[in-house]
This record gives sequence, structure tokens and C-alpha cells, in this order.
Amino acid sequence: MVVANPAGRRVELLQSALARLALPRAEVVAWADLLSGRAHLAHHVRAGDHVRVESSERDFEVERAMLALGADEHDDRGYARATREEIAGLTFDRGRVLWPGQWFLGFCAALRALDAQLAECPAHTRSHPTSDILAMFDKGRCHAVLRAAGVAVAPSLGAPRSFEALWEAMRAAGCDRVFVKLAYGSGASGVVAWRTDGTRHQAVTTVETEGEGSALRLYNTRKLRTLTSLAEIARVIDALCVHGVHVERWLPKAGVGGRTFDLRVVVIRGRARHTVVRMSRSPVTNLHLRNERGDPEVVRARAGESVWEAAMAACERAAGCFAESRHVGADVMLTADFQRHAVLELNAFGDLLPGVTHAGEDTYEAEARAVFGRGA
Repeated sequence: MVVANPAGRRVELLQSALARLALPRAEVVAWADLLSGRAHLAHHVRAGDHVRVESSERDFEVERAMLALGADEHDDRGYARATREEIAGLTFDRGRVLWPGQWFLGFCAALRALDAQLAECPAHTRSHPTSDILAMFDKGRCHAVLRAAGVAVAPSLGAPRSFEALWEAMRAAGCDRVFVKLAYGSGASGVVAWRTDGTRHQAVTTVETEGEGSALRLYNTRKLRTLTSLAEIARVIDALCVHGVHVERWLPKAGVGGRTFDLRVVVIRGRARHTVVRMSRSPVTNLHLRNERGDPEVVRARAGESVWEAAMAACERAAGCFAESRHVGADVMLTADFQRHAVLELNAFGDLLPGVTHAGEDTYEAEARAVFGRGA
């Protein structure tokens, strides 16, 4: 059984994988039905079932429902909030960033409700415990877990509440380049890669802004923008900080063929399996930003076997911090000299890699085999 958005590609790929393994189709419970109360998991989960929770992405009504749930949650972080009335009046506005801190509160509430419903169900297994999903989604918390476990990560500058606070933290750390990320964003949402020599400034970002003051709106764009005006950079970063950010030292990435790259590695049952090389002419490598896939064997040969294996082992150690999760997507980089690595992020839903195979299987087939064996 899978909780997901039924029309999404994730469900399509999962059902295809199950068919190839001669397993029954997964019953799908829509996030929209779960959040509205139209569905209850006690009516869907049977003894011995495996329950998979998928991302709720790409559904505006689900996003609005999560925001509404978040409006009722207590929060003392002071991040930007919206009332239920404001949320009810929202219409779809492509690319707009809508109160990600509040969305995360709603997501927490939704998963708590999911846990309560599953507690009423017969014995079953799960793809991820709720605690793991939430810890991986919270970038600052995930970074702290990995650092405490001795996993190599980029040094953190914490969660500054303004551009000025960030610049002061950079000066104190002797740091001249940073990645600013929304603390609860995904898919490069709200990313700024800023570098400065104290006089000149350059920031590459997925963020566009519209309006001024209290009417300022943030949008994600697939066409990266390069900013050189300090005032504009400060404006964007200040706008992100009101929603909560996580900041890391920007470590220069290794390059091949004139492009920098990092790796998305899917770890299944503790083993690094499927790997995608994400190539970019910018510091931001996400593939939906019109970046390209590279050849893992070319990178492996350039890095050398020991460096490659060390990076894969780091992904496995990172995933091991969330050992009850059956699969984890890990983003890992190699440094420009190909000598070191750093794990950048973990993602409980980081296995959407269409067309990528390992030992002849895509991610969904490998995950299903790890749970169910070779077939029914």
C-alpha cells in the first residue's frame, strides 16, 4: 500500500516495477483523501502489508491542505505564517514559494495523523518511519545528525535570520562563499550560492522576487539567475530568511569535461546502488534545472577507485543514521582536487531516477525486491 499522489510518476514507476516482479499492484491512498478525512488507513492496510509513504509534491490542493494544517500548529521559531483564511483564498501560482516553514509544520501534523491511523492497523512494515522522514526533510537537523555520526559534511554556518547576520557569520568564520538553502525546501527550492571577496559579489540562485515589502513574493525558476548587486542579493536572502534557512560553506566541486558535478546515490537496505552524475555549468546541479546526466564510469575512472569507494561508503554511513528506512537518496560531492568528499543532503524520497538501473533494475524494482523477494 502506498500513500501518494495517484497521478504522479512515482506511482507509475512503482506499479511497473511490481508488475515486472510478478507482484500485485499497490493499493494507492491519495494524500488528498487522507488529509481531507475521506480515507482512513485502517480500511486499507491488511496484515503483512508493506506501507510506503511517498512525496506529496506536485499537487496544489495537497500543498494547500498541508499549509492549512500548519496554521493550527504551535511554533515559536518566528518564521513567516499565513492564516487559514489566507490559505483558503490561494489560487495556483506556478513556482511560488508558499510558507515552507508552515508547510513543514503541516507535514509533521499529517505524518502524526498517519502514524495514529497505522497504529489501528494490523501488523505491517514501513518504507520509512515518520521520524526519519522528518529528520531528513529538515536540512539543519539532518546535517547535525550526520556531523555527530562522523559523516563528512560541509561546515555549517547555522540558520541566520537575516542577510546581515549571515554576513557577520561569514566574516567570523573566515568564509567567502556559502550555499543558502531553505531549511524545509526540496528540489533546489530557494537556493542561493553566494561568493564574495568583500567588495565584489556574485550569487547564483533559483529565486525570483515580485513585489515589495509585505507584498514580496518568492518564485522558483528553472532558469538560474546570476546576481551581482549586493542590494539585490541581500533582498533575496532576507526574503528567504523569514521562512528559515540552513547555510553551509560552499565547497568547490570536482569537474569533468568543463562541468562541475555531484552524485545522487540511492542507498537500499544499507547498500549504495543506483548512482546519477549531475553535471552543471553552475554550482547548482539539480537535473530539473536543465542540467545533464554524466557517465558514472567516467567519473569513477577520473576519481580513482579508492576515492569513489570512500564516497559510496560515506553515503552508506549517512543512510545508516536512519537505519529503519528501507531506502535513502544521498547527495554527495567530490572536492575539486578529487581527494575528499562531503555528503550534502539526504532525502527519504530521493529515489525518483527514471531510466537509471543497477544490476538491471531501476530503483523501484530494487526496493520492491529488497522487501518482497523475487516475486509472488
